[in-house]
Amino acid sequence: MLVPQWRVTVNSRCKRACGYCRPSGEAVATPKDVALDPDDLLRVAHAVRARGITSVKLTGGDPALYEPLVKTVRRLRDDAGFTEIEVISRHPRIGELADDLAKAGVTLFNVSLDTLDPVLHHEICNVNDHGQVVDAIKRCVDTGIPVKVNVVVLAGINDAEVPALVQMCENIRVDSVKLLDVIKDLDQGAESYSRRLLTKRGKTLPDTYLPLGEITGVLRSRAVHEETIQQGGLGHPMTVLTLASGMRVVVKDSTAGAWYGSVCRGCPFFPCHDALMALRLTADMRLQFCLLREDNTVDLAAAAAESGTALEHAVEAAFEMYADAYFRSSVPQPEVVR
Repeated sequence: MLVPQWRVTVNSRCKRACGYCRPSGEAVATPKDVALDPDDLLRVAHAVRARGITSVKLTGGDPALYEPLVKTVRRLRDDAGFTEIEVISRHPRIGELADDLAKAGVTLFNVSLDTLDPVLHHEICNVNDHGQVVDAIKRCVDTGIPVKVNVVVLAGINDAEVPALVQMCENIRVDSVKLLDVIKDLDQGAESYSRRLLTKRGKTLPDTYLPLGEITGVLRSRAVHEETIQQGGLGHPMTVLTLASGMRVVVKDSTAGAWYGSVCRGCPFFPCHDALMALRLTADMRLQFCLLREDNTVDLAAAAAESGTALEHAVEAAFEMYADAYFRSSVPQPEVVR
């Protein structure tokens, strides 16, 4: 059986308001100021590890604002036995924590930066800290741990500067840049910051969607090697362009297709953008199969309070949702009128 990525939203807020995201980040709607208890997280981690999963992505919210982050990373490595621990952040504090996190066991820093323009940065995320984020990326690079920079490509907003942003990352010795297309159906969930796009640009979320083929073509001329990878057993196929410097440009374009399963049957959002890529643990102790629905999450809070094996059985049952996963070669793209 193919297994999903395991992603943990350690807290419920990142203190930003990116127009392509939502208040709860990767999680379905979650109350503010909620954070995972490290002991509960580790119990779930042990159960997930028992299913053969060796990697975990810590996200949110924002892990840089999760006070027990360093200790939790160390426990995931030393107690639960995870060999790949990725921390995904867009907050400058990740730079302050970088050395301690490297020693604790982080194997990949993933920091988001969507533009070279500080004014546009403020417009996108509603926070005026562009220089501090760039400095944080450099501090992460200085640890010697690989650093990935995520860039969400927004049509008519930052798409023209992607090659220059890639060049900047190459100059500061970033290991890889990941270009992501907008999750254009994210505003169909319970909450969204997409209203900011209407206020700032007069655009809806689908208006900012751009298939990444043209940008990939521009960067391909600089590549010395090209391959297709699939992150995790159920990840989207992604094009990887290796530049002469050794830096890789990873292109996640939803037109490459996605994985679906039994939980998708009868879903009003089918086919969707993110599909069944990951199993996420939310900050309020739910297991989440997809980004858009809350009615199919698994509440682990009661099971975690018991002294028996209820939590472990609930995690095991969640993995069964992926037993009949199948790949759909492409997701039909709506016509975008500009």
